[in-house]
Amino acid sequence: MKKIPDANMLKCMKCNICYNSCPRKAISVISNSSCAKCIKYCISFIVPCHPEYISFDYSKCDSCGECIEKCPNGAIYWSDPETVRLKKIERQ
Repeated sequence: MKKIPDANMLKCMKCNICYNSCPRKAISVISNSSCAKCIKYCISFIVPCHPEYISFDYSKCDSCGECIEKCPNGAIYWSDPETVRLKKIERQ
């Protein structure tokens, strides 16, 4: 089974190294604008209301592993597609 990258947002420090290193431009940076009550605190605290910061476009990703290799915090790791799919469903 093919492995794909996934991310642990609690480890992500929003450095954008993965975004800048992806040769296929398969990583998008998500701006959290959905929580008006806590937006002023989002700069300094980890706010669990919408923790995603990066998103993978798996139609572009060729699983080269460049993002995993470059992430200085170990936030990106290999996962299987079914686990990633179930994780997305849980967030909805």
